[in-house]
Amino acid sequence: MSETKPAPQQGAIQITPLSEAGGAAITGIDLSETLSPNQTEAIRQAFHEYGMIVIRDQVIENDDQIRFCDAMGGTATRGKPADQRAQDGDASYGGAVHLVTNLTEDGKPLGSFGDGEVWFHHDGSFKEIPYAATVLYGIAVTSTGGETVFANMYMAYDRLPTSTKRRIDRLTALNIYDYATTGRVDLDQDISGINHWIHPIVIRHPDTGRKALYISPLITARIEGIPQDESDDLLAELFAFVDDTDIQFDHKWRVGDLAMMDNRCMTHARRDFPAGEPRMLRRTMVEGVAIGR
Repeated sequence: MSETKPAPQQGAIQITPLSEAGGAAITGIDLSETLSPNQTEAIRQAFHEYGMIVIRDQVIENDDQIRFCDAMGGTATRGKPADQRAQDGDASYGGAVHLVTNLTEDGKPLGSFGDGEVWFHHDGSFKEIPYAATVLYGIAVTSTGGETVFANMYMAYDRLPTSTKRRIDRLTALNIYDYATTGRVDLDQDISGINHWIHPIVIRHPDTGRKALYISPLITARIEGIPQDESDDLLAELFAFVDDTDIQFDHKWRVGDLAMMDNRCMTHARRDFPAGEPRMLRRTMVEGVAIGR
């Protein structure tokens, strides 16, 4: 881990890299107040450099989290797909605020993605315009487990053999997710009513210009234009690079953490946690732009 370094022209703001694979902790910011232009720029630069940032010890409400997303590029609304597991979130925010939690009320889930492990995925990769970032705020955390694991997809791409890079450079893949399940979608069924979109396997980040591998075991289901068995073999080869622990790092949640992850260059997963222990994160999204090669 690198030593703490001050953000340029930011006085009390400090940025501490978390791992060789990315991530940085930022201190000296109170998100219950409006960010200054210099603070906003320092956060944005750290976000682009490290792919994930966490601002600890925050006491914020929905409006504060939305104001932060607006400063980072605009708050996205998720909408309410017909097959969503739970109509979570606060209706007064138009679907922009929702909960990742295992808690229930009167037997009904208060949010989504409640219990257990979740495979690596990019949030919104099944959309035509994926989210630029996911912002999560820690409200209740478990005594153990429940970590969010990040994999640096710049590094995944950089580690590919040259022959593989050439092979996949112009390929695209079907990204699909069904809120009614927690696993991969069965492509033998009619998928017209399930969230899906085709994106390049390798994208160029719209802000940094760097190439990143844009696939995930949970959502990337098929490579277009090649036989299914060849698609399965190639995806298995690529997923092995996502599973490389050298490009991964864990975030152990604390109450008051505000974390923002870049959905273009980081994929993330969740580790299992004890059944019955409450876990709640408040989630908002930052608007994205079209992604391409």
